[in-house]
Amino acid sequence: MAERYLALLDRILTPILFVLAIIFLIVGHNEPGGGFIAGLVVATAFLMQILARGDDFVRKLIGVYLQPTMGVGLVIAIFSAVLSLPEGAFLLGTWWKISLPGAGVLEIGSPTLFDIGVFLVVSAFVTSYLLELSRPARGNRR
Repeated sequence: MAERYLALLDRILTPILFVLAIIFLIVGHNEPGGGFIAGLVVATAFLMQILARGDDFVRKLIGVYLQPTMGVGLVIAIFSAVLSLPEGAFLLGTWWKISLPGAGVLEIGSPTLFDIGVFLVVSAFVTSYLLELSRPARGNRR
């Protein structure tokens, strides 16, 4: 009976948590939120999946992508920090304006790239940690 409630909560809360994480990631530098909080929210969504469907399901779904995601996130975060070196500083905010036809001008900066990198590292690391915690204990320990 409890499994049915968890499955229902999983179906309802997982999409909400993913949307909330995207909102936190987008508004991160102007309002409360950012890559770290968004990564924790995504890891919470995967925790719901682990509790409702089991760790094998989540491991088969995203397990092989976790370590590469951490690496890509780290590269993006370092790249965003190095972008401002030509201007004489490390981790200085650098901004670009991109003209979108019909939608106006989109401003994107190195802090946004840094948040995306942090988001990828945190979500992948915490999810892999949760998957290891949910792994059944191996017998015959010494």
